[in-house]
Amino acid sequence: MTRSHLMSTTPDAVVLGHGPVGATIAAHLLDQGRTVRVVTRSGSGPEGAERVRADVLDHDAVARAIGDAPAVHMAFHAPYDARTWSRMLPTMEAGVLAHTARTGAAVATAESLYAFDPAASPFTAASPLRPPSRKGAVRRTLLAARDVSGARVTSVVAGDFVGPRVLMSHAGERMMLPLLRGGTFRPVGDVDLPHAFTHVPDLAAAMVAATQSVRGDGEGGHRVVLAPHAGSITMRDLVARVAAAAGVTAPRLAPMSQRLLSAVGLVTPSVREIAEVTYQFTQAFEIDVDAATADARTLGLTATPWSTAIAETVAWWQARTAVAA
Repeated sequence: MTRSHLMSTTPDAVVLGHGPVGATIAAHLLDQGRTVRVVTRSGSGPEGAERVRADVLDHDAVARAIGDAPAVHMAFHAPYDARTWSRMLPTMEAGVLAHTARTGAAVATAESLYAFDPAASPFTAASPLRPPSRKGAVRRTLLAARDVSGARVTSVVAGDFVGPRVLMSHAGERMMLPLLRGGTFRPVGDVDLPHAFTHVPDLAAAMVAATQSVRGDGEGGHRVVLAPHAGSITMRDLVARVAAAAGVTAPRLAPMSQRLLSAVGLVTPSVREIAEVTYQFTQAFEIDVDAATADARTLGLTATPWSTAIAETVAWWQARTAVAA
């Protein structure tokens, strides 16, 4: 473990990972005036934060990186592959949970809808866990491990990501690049079904609030809450609204069916991984807005309206593509 920037005191929070969720959490904490330690394998991170190089698969290294910090955010992940998830994610989380169970730190982690029974849509935090996919089975295993970890951990459940910094998502590069540059967007499944998306800044705010709300509770325990949610939206409507906000013509939509994805997946592993979760786009796949609003209220939060979330997303992507040009 190495440091690229040292603080002399224990930080207010440790953020493990610096992808879209980790980067947004770190920015949120810094905006609050908190001291932040960001831990990644590369030592990357924002200005103003302590940047530590460590691999969360190395339990000793991650324990040293966390130290006695009172709040820890698990914002790491693994490549989008069920076998990789099964091999890596339980080990990655186990070291963090074992250490924080000893120190009493409050832990927050982002959770998806993969573990939930699709028939339970619209989902609440208490919806049954009956995943139909291999990746969903891994997520269910992680949730069960948090239950018995002895750590004070909050799993914040989100839909598919949308918002600034989001690249690898159904509403990330695959949608935004053809939308801004012109071309055809090939979404998954039925573009006219309502779907749950979560604005990543709302998820980050909920994770921060979750760790701050459980400090001082003493004993360990696992709670599951929904991230703030502004309501479902169809992919067709999302594309149209983003295009309007960007001042461009909406791209042509050429949806990919589950049958097509399964066929291509026979020879392309990455497509096979998408094919097994196509069920999320062949039915209404929604978060219960009332339940999410109630959970957000307990954290002192409200969901970002879709108009604001779309404007923030467009502004970030326009700035990114302008720099790339």
